[in-house]
Amino acid sequence: MKIAIVHYHARPGGVTRVVERAVESLGDRAHCLFFTGEAARGATPLQKKIRVLPNLGYSTDKSVQPLELLKRARGAFGGEPDLWHIHNHCLGKNPALTQEVSNLAMTGQKILLQIHDFAEDGRPDNYSNLGKLKKRLYPVAPHIHYAALNQRDVEFLKAAGIPEENLHLLPNAVSPLPNSEPRTPNSEPLYVYPCRAIRRKIIGELLLWSTLMPEAQFAITLAPKNPEVKAIYDAWTAFAADLGLNVEFDAGAKSSFEEMIAKADALITTSVAEGFGLAFLEPWLAGKPLVGRNLPEITGDFAEHGLDLSNLYNRLPVPLSSNAWKIEDEFFQGLEKSLRAAYEAYGREWHDALFEEARAELVQDGQVDFGILDEEMQRTIIRAVKADPSLIDLSLQISEAVETNRQVAERAYGPVAYGDHLFSIYGKLMSAKPGTVGYADGEKLLDQFLQPQRFNLLRT
Repeated sequence: MKIAIVHYHARPGGVTRVVERAVESLGDRAHCLFFTGEAARGATPLQKKIRVLPNLGYSTDKSVQPLELLKRARGAFGGEPDLWHIHNHCLGKNPALTQEVSNLAMTGQKILLQIHDFAEDGRPDNYSNLGKLKKRLYPVAPHIHYAALNQRDVEFLKAAGIPEENLHLLPNAVSPLPNSEPRTPNSEPLYVYPCRAIRRKIIGELLLWSTLMPEAQFAITLAPKNPEVKAIYDAWTAFAADLGLNVEFDAGAKSSFEEMIAKADALITTSVAEGFGLAFLEPWLAGKPLVGRNLPEITGDFAEHGLDLSNLYNRLPVPLSSNAWKIEDEFFQGLEKSLRAAYEAYGREWHDALFEEARAELVQDGQVDFGILDEEMQRTIIRAVKADPSLIDLSLQISEAVETNRQVAERAYGPVAYGDHLFSIYGKLMSAKPGTVGYADGEKLLDQFLQPQRFNLLRT
């Protein structure tokens, strides 16, 4: 079976890591070549499989020059591939790839479109880059199948009109992390947040836990690279230093990832948005408990396989009208302004009823989730809690299901299970007969992501 895998780049991590694991897990069952817009940066087991097409890289050029993927694949394989496995074709990172998918579909090529991220999900600039292609983002035909990372995305795509028989849940594979002995009981507990500290990771929430647990140490492994995000991160580092919080930033610059995991008593996550959620699986493979925030729309799939995340919290409620911070007016003004801006950025008409709907969904019994507040409001609350920790009576819960969860993660999400599942999807696609190509309703998909109850001030 000849598989043409396509992505914009082969940079370390992210989709490249997914492709590496896919090729490895398929083994001799498939002959894979990786068509990408630039040469690999750093070592990768895909090196000999990479074929570079410079016009395939990131681009905002709306003129959409033909990529001629089929011609290039014929030359590389010595004939047409049996099927295409294309990643993030609709993300708006290069409209030429979006157009090329339509071209391939029209010629009857069998295609698996794997979506890791959506332009409709808080990326209005990407969405704008797609221009007139917005109506042709999601081709529908018997020979076009889709792979989504979680059940939420499956349901969203189904709501847009993609037939259920053409949709597959394809969670990422996980690999075992270095297993290590826990630290000595007499040392300060160390909670490690293995992430790059971008906004959606909610660094303020980690600092809140540091404020509530002064006897513990906290560490964030990586600083952000984006200059705009770096400014927000630098403000957090200065704030933590000013309050004397026991938090180490960019800890990965001093110690390797493996060393950080080995030293940790537990790993922590405070993220409010993930595409797949490796952070909820990998800790157990290292023999470490996970504490912090749960994301039920992502982890619901894991729970069905038996993963126990009952120690995590779904929201971190704080009263809006507390005399200690008085952020109620600021929150509602910021919510209306940002929600309106988000709708307008996607070319949607604004209605005041949308604000009222968001207000009713996001505020429960006068309380709001700390994780949806912007940085300044979070800092206001942290300062108040630093002065009086009794204002918030919460604690991190340590799971006792480490070994059980390790077994679940290995069995359900390990490379063997992933390879078998991916190969079965390929088999279903191979047996499909090409048919007439239509398109799903992208506006309905955008509706799913723009639901007011999903809004977050840190994702604007």
